[in-house]
Amino acid sequence: MSTADYEIITDSASNLTDDLLNEYNIRMISYVSTIDGEEFLCHERGRDYEESGRKFYNAMRDGADVHTSLINMGAFRDFFEPILREGKDILFISISGGLSGTIQAAGIAADDLMEEYPDRVIRCIDSRSASLGEGLMVMKMSRLRAAGATLDEAVRFYEENKMKMNHIFTVGDLKYLKKGGRISAAEAAIGNLLSIKPILKADDNGKIVMHDKIRLRKKALEYLINMTKERIVHPERQIIAICHCDAKQESEYIASRLSAELPVEDVIVRYYDLCTGSHVGPGTIAIFFMGENRMEPVVSAKAHIHASIPNIAQSSGESPAAAAG
Repeated sequence: MSTADYEIITDSASNLTDDLLNEYNIRMISYVSTIDGEEFLCHERGRDYEESGRKFYNAMRDGADVHTSLINMGAFRDFFEPILREGKDILFISISGGLSGTIQAAGIAADDLMEEYPDRVIRCIDSRSASLGEGLMVMKMSRLRAAGATLDEAVRFYEENKMKMNHIFTVGDLKYLKKGGRISAAEAAIGNLLSIKPILKADDNGKIVMHDKIRLRKKALEYLINMTKERIVHPERQIIAICHCDAKQESEYIASRLSAELPVEDVIVRYYDLCTGSHVGPGTIAIFFMGENRMEPVVSAKAHIHASIPNIAQSSGESPAAAAG
């Protein structure tokens, strides 16, 4: 693909794996996670992300203490400056400012560098997204660049369309939402006891909000399929992305359903990025696609739920009965 006169950079929360970074000629700056006191990069070239994902989410199941650090201003300066020296401008796309302070740190670094390199331009976009909701839009920016779009034209497209990127998901265990302050301890305890599976989505600030509550996992997954079918716009023009926190078999089943029931360009399945996945926990499955504005109501997917999803054991080795719950 053509690279025009600007580089596209995103953070590792965008969930883009090496194959996609290479295909779309995108650069990535990584967050740092800490597991039981040991630091490691969330993204490294050449890493087996399925293997590392399984280990990471199994560690979470076993009670590991997991934290994620912001990318600081100094790291952005070090990443951006060599590109400016090459005579290129920069388009940086970050995880939602509603979830992280990354965009503020990038913006400060960009302002400082543009004073030092007055002939260069750095545009920083708050994606109002995370995971492959962010990543799909980054891929779209690459396609626009390859088609000859200027930096300003790419930014304009992103700002005009980012609220159309839908994020819908459910989790495997409510305790991780409790840990992040999304629900109370009592709600988590009662919900897990009653096999309540929340349907969550990103709001217009990119924050996680409750959309609905469904009893039993297989019905929650059916809800996600139906909600995608109801909300998606022009499926023939887009890629649907599914991310999961070690729930590969269920995710691949959903992908097969969507591929069969919608005329999409493609459906891709990836392990959840370790940075964002740590906040939602093992068993989470999310679907990302372009559709109606993410907060506009549509006909409830609940009306179309039927118990059509078989009890698919998750890749972690759960029994079928556990996977269905």
